[in-house]
Amino acid sequence: MSIAATPGAGGLVTARKAGELRDMGLDVDPRKVGVRAALQHLAKAVNIAFQTDYGENYLESVYQAAIVRRGEVQIIHREYFGFGDSWFGQFGRLIRSMGLTMEGPDPASPEGQAWIREKGPSSIRGIFNLINRKLDLTAEYEDRVPAYVEQMFDRLEGSGIIVGWNRDDWEIATTRIGLDIRITPRSAEAG
Repeated sequence: MSIAATPGAGGLVTARKAGELRDMGLDVDPRKVGVRAALQHLAKAVNIAFQTDYGENYLESVYQAAIVRRGEVQIIHREYFGFGDSWFGQFGRLIRSMGLTMEGPDPASPEGQAWIREKGPSSIRGIFNLINRKLDLTAEYEDRVPAYVEQMFDRLEGSGIIVGWNRDDWEIATTRIGLDIRITPRSAEAG
């Protein structure tokens, strides 16, 4: 038995019709739908996750949106949204990154933002933290980001928004400046 979504309409009411999101079934298997379609579906799924809290981790508080550019999904950090890929854009990211460093330790991460809100800005602590992070003496937020992204895709697949998710098909990394996330297919035969 089912309930019609509109008067006079018949048929099964899916969760997508009722909830507007579930069972979208965006296929992200690059061998099945091709790399281009899989990338588009991943970007759509990320944007849905950011707007509906499907990620359920620190990603939503730090990242703005996902786009497909140059054969990869790029998830843009909120602090660097709007900077282009040109030399000037990269220089702008560097200046913004140094400005954030002067605010305190790991200022682009949720933990760093909370620390700065609680204790106030601290340029010296920010510089020491930067040195420790770059020398791998202190764990960085960006080291955990790939695992957070994989968890988000696991949840999206569990909810039926995406299908065909396999961690082995994708390489997930962050950029050196700006902490944007890059998702690329691992193998050339995937599409």
